[in-house]
Amino acid sequence: MLVSVIIPARQWDPQLEATLGTLAAQNLPSGVELETVVGLAGKAPPVLPAGVRVVHNPSGTIPDALNLAIAAGAGEIVVRIDSRCHVQSDHVLRVIRRLEDQEVGCVGGAQLVLDRGLFGSAYAVAFNSVLLGPSRYRYSRSSGPVDTAYLGAWRGRDLEDLGGFDPRLIRNQDNELAGRVRASGRVVWYDAGLVVGYRNGRGLRASMAHHHEFGTWRMLQAADGQEGLHPRHLVALSAGAVGALLGVAGLFNPTTRGPMLRTALGAYAATVAASAWSASRLRHRRNDLALAGLNPVGVALAPVVAGAINAAWAAGVVRGFFGGRLRSNHGAAPSLAVPKVR
Repeated sequence: MLVSVIIPARQWDPQLEATLGTLAAQNLPSGVELETVVGLAGKAPPVLPAGVRVVHNPSGTIPDALNLAIAAGAGEIVVRIDSRCHVQSDHVLRVIRRLEDQEVGCVGGAQLVLDRGLFGSAYAVAFNSVLLGPSRYRYSRSSGPVDTAYLGAWRGRDLEDLGGFDPRLIRNQDNELAGRVRASGRVVWYDAGLVVGYRNGRGLRASMAHHHEFGTWRMLQAADGQEGLHPRHLVALSAGAVGALLGVAGLFNPTTRGPMLRTALGAYAATVAASAWSASRLRHRRNDLALAGLNPVGVALAPVVAGAINAAWAAGVVRGFFGGRLRSNHGAAPSLAVPKVR
């Protein structure tokens, strides 16, 4: 059996090389071979690592990189890995075994943020808890069916039937494909044992802009007839808005100001403790990584960082709501039909 690992990348850098190193260390069963295809926007090095091929991606977008890599590969199984990832040595083996179940159409795992420092620690705790949304791939330690999966792995023939990734989606192309997997009658499976280390590598401003884009593209998808906001998004937005309004109203009332402040401080401390506990539980699944301690000040600031990022995401939702419809990245008229890539 041949397994194709596809990686979208803007440039060939040390982070990509580290990712390729974790793939080279995969423990594969007898009869399984691995090929890695990188959809690269920048320049490739003169000498490539063994088993690695590069396909040039002129547009520089993630869906184009993925579709070009899929088309260039020949694997019976296709596994997506991003250029900032650190996968476990049994990652490929686990997805192969799960995809032996013909009812499963896509397999993904948990996304463990590895960043350190003041902001990195705050983002890591916020991301690997419910502070940035109750998606299971952020924190859950139990496997099961989900609506979308982080990264993903598929049978090659299923990707061909589904038409690959929608080339118009600069963001959210993974959950859109997961929706088509579910529409085909198969299950999207979350494997809690697939804990993938991920480096965000952005500061606060860049992270807010990044999540703002996710909100915008959610609404553009909805305007084009695709799945938009999930009920969990609406619950999070409503809870945040109601909590903020009640807090402001209480602070402006002299009678309730003191109790409200004490309640708010207590709630904040409880939120920090719960989110830090959630993030630490997921980290215990990756004892092969040399995970240095998180910055305690950053951990304490996790709810503040989460609030800023959630506000940026919500602003993106509003922008996308008034932003019209999806457009092709290649100048053609927009269409819901996604071309086959193999």
